[in-house]
Amino acid sequence: MNQMFYGVKMYCNYYQAGVLKEKTWFVVALFRNEDHIAFERTLEGNSDILEFFVPTDQERSFLAIMQTLKAQGYVFWFEQKPNRMQEQLAAS
Repeated sequence: MNQMFYGVKMYCNYYQAGVLKEKTWFVVALFRNEDHIAFERTLEGNSDILEFFVPTDQERSFLAIMQTLKAQGYVFWFEQKPNRMQEQLAAS
């Protein structure tokens, strides 16, 4: 269930991706250069897995970028998962 505020979904779509460790800097720089596509960070305790918080209206652009990165070998895999921040909030 998504939190709603005046009809707007308050949680982003959540993705994780396995990234070629020596190219993590490139993937991070790419998303930091592309304003508002996604917020990325390394998963706690694992520097070759990135997590992405993707606004619903930017998901199409995000997926296109990720497909390109995967085709070029920067990303091994990526998948959408339940938003772990939302799950942690619901559990508390």
